[in-house]
Amino acid sequence: MGTKKIMIVEDEKISLALMQKFLVEQGYEVVSTQDGSTAVSLAMKEKPDLIILDLGLPGMDPFSPSFDGFIIIDWLHRMASDVKIPIIVVTAQTGAQVRQRALEAGATAFFEKPAKRDQILAAIRIALDEV
Repeated sequence: MGTKKIMIVEDEKISLALMQKFLVEQGYEVVSTQDGSTAVSLAMKEKPDLIILDLGLPGMDPFSPSFDGFIIIDWLHRMASDVKIPIIVVTAQTGAQVRQRALEAGATAFFEKPAKRDQILAAIRIALDEV
Protein backbone atom coordinates (compact mmCIF):
# COMPACT_ATOMS: atom_id res chain seq x y z
CA MET A 1 0.00 0.00 0.00
CA GLY A 2 2.97 2.32 0.48
CA THR A 3 3.78 5.20 2.74
CA LYS A 4 0.82 7.31 3.81
CA LYS A 5 0.99 11.01 3.00
CA ILE A 6 -0.04 13.59 5.59
CA MET A 7 -0.51 17.26 4.81
CA ILE A 8 0.00 19.78 7.62
CA VAL A 9 -1.63 23.22 7.43
CA GLU A 10 -0.03 25.25 10.24
CA ASP A 11 1.08 28.90 10.24
CA GLU A 12 3.33 28.70 13.28
CA LYS A 13 6.82 27.72 12.04
CA ILE A 14 7.98 25.96 15.21
CA SER A 15 4.78 23.93 15.55
CA LEU A 16 4.98 23.01 11.88
CA ALA A 17 8.63 21.92 12.10
CA LEU A 18 8.01 19.83 15.23
CA MET A 19 4.95 18.13 13.73
CA GLN A 20 6.78 17.43 10.47
CA LYS A 21 9.74 15.90 12.29
CA PHE A 22 7.49 13.77 14.49
CA LEU A 23 5.44 12.43 11.56
CA VAL A 24 8.50 11.66 9.44
CA GLU A 25 9.95 9.76 12.42
CA GLN A 26 6.70 7.76 12.50
CA GLY A 27 7.21 6.77 8.85
CA TYR A 28 4.81 9.16 7.12
CA GLU A 29 5.49 11.27 4.05
CA VAL A 30 4.74 14.92 4.90
CA VAL A 31 3.78 17.93 2.80
CA SER A 32 2.91 21.26 4.35
CA THR A 33 1.80 24.83 3.90
CA GLN A 34 1.66 27.77 6.27
CA ASP A 35 -1.32 29.58 4.81
CA GLY A 36 -4.91 28.88 4.03
CA SER A 37 -4.82 30.24 0.50
CA THR A 38 -2.64 27.37 -0.74
CA ALA A 39 -4.07 24.58 1.43
CA VAL A 40 -6.86 23.48 -0.89
CA SER A 41 -4.77 23.65 -4.09
CA LEU A 42 -1.95 21.74 -2.37
CA ALA A 43 -4.41 19.10 -1.19
CA MET A 44 -5.77 18.70 -4.74
CA LYS A 45 -2.23 18.41 -6.13
CA GLU A 46 -0.69 16.15 -3.46
CA LYS A 47 -3.77 14.03 -2.65
CA PRO A 48 -2.83 13.39 0.99
CA ASP A 49 -4.27 10.49 2.92
CA LEU A 50 -4.92 12.79 5.90
CA ILE A 51 -4.75 16.50 6.76
CA ILE A 52 -3.72 18.06 10.07
CA LEU A 53 -5.28 21.52 10.13
CA ASP A 54 -4.89 24.57 12.32
CA LEU A 55 -8.01 26.77 12.41
CA GLY A 56 -6.36 30.19 12.71
CA LEU A 57 -4.53 30.79 9.43
CA PRO A 58 -3.20 33.73 7.43
CA GLY A 59 -3.86 33.96 3.71
CA MET A 60 -7.62 33.67 3.90
CA ASP A 61 -9.99 36.32 2.58
CA PRO A 62 -9.85 39.16 5.17
CA PHE A 63 -13.36 40.24 4.17
CA SER A 64 -14.83 36.85 5.01
CA PRO A 65 -16.72 36.68 8.31
CA SER A 66 -15.18 33.22 8.87
CA PHE A 67 -11.49 34.03 8.66
CA ASP A 68 -10.30 30.55 9.66
CA GLY A 69 -9.72 26.89 8.85
CA PHE A 70 -13.43 26.15 8.76
CA ILE A 71 -13.40 27.58 5.23
CA ILE A 72 -10.71 25.06 4.27
CA ILE A 73 -12.75 22.16 5.63
CA ASP A 74 -15.73 23.35 3.61
CA TRP A 75 -13.69 23.87 0.41
CA LEU A 76 -12.09 20.42 0.74
CA HIS A 77 -15.48 18.77 1.12
CA ARG A 78 -16.83 20.64 -1.90
CA MET A 79 -13.81 20.19 -4.18
CA ALA A 80 -13.03 16.61 -3.23
CA SER A 81 -16.54 15.37 -2.65
CA ASP A 82 -15.69 12.04 -4.26
CA VAL A 83 -12.77 11.46 -1.89
CA LYS A 84 -13.21 11.88 1.87
CA ILE A 85 -9.86 13.04 3.29
CA PRO A 86 -9.77 12.70 7.08
CA ILE A 87 -9.04 16.05 8.76
CA ILE A 88 -7.60 16.30 12.25
CA VAL A 89 -7.88 19.77 13.73
CA VAL A 90 -5.06 20.90 16.04
CA THR A 91 -5.70 24.48 17.15
CA ALA A 92 -5.13 27.09 19.82
CA GLN A 93 -8.83 27.92 19.67
CA THR A 94 -10.52 26.49 22.72
CA GLY A 95 -13.96 25.63 23.95
CA ALA A 96 -16.74 23.16 23.42
CA GLN A 97 -18.37 25.32 20.73
CA VAL A 98 -15.23 25.38 18.58
CA ARG A 99 -14.78 21.61 19.01
CA GLN A 100 -18.43 20.95 18.13
CA ARG A 101 -18.29 23.24 15.09
CA ALA A 102 -15.13 21.53 13.80
CA LEU A 103 -16.58 18.04 14.22
CA GLU A 104 -19.88 19.07 12.64
CA ALA A 105 -17.96 20.61 9.72
CA GLY A 106 -16.39 17.23 9.08
CA ALA A 107 -13.23 17.00 11.18
CA THR A 108 -12.33 13.45 12.17
CA ALA A 109 -10.74 14.53 15.46
CA PHE A 110 -10.13 17.76 17.39
CA PHE A 111 -7.22 18.69 19.68
CA GLU A 112 -6.45 21.90 21.52
CA LYS A 113 -2.83 23.07 21.57
CA PRO A 114 -0.62 21.98 23.10
CA ALA A 115 -1.76 18.56 21.94
CA LYS A 116 -0.12 15.36 23.09
CA ARG A 117 1.74 13.58 20.31
CA ASP A 118 0.57 10.12 21.35
CA GLN A 119 -3.07 11.23 21.15
CA ILE A 120 -2.57 12.78 17.72
CA LEU A 121 -0.76 9.66 16.53
CA ALA A 122 -3.60 7.46 17.82
CA ALA A 123 -6.14 9.64 15.96
CA ILE A 124 -4.03 9.45 12.78
CA ARG A 125 -3.80 5.67 12.97
CA ILE A 126 -7.54 5.34 13.55
CA ALA A 127 -8.36 7.74 10.69
CA LEU A 128 -5.99 5.89 8.34
CA ASP A 129 -7.32 2.53 9.49
CA GLU A 130 -3.89 1.47 10.74
CA VAL A 131 -5.04 -0.05 14.03
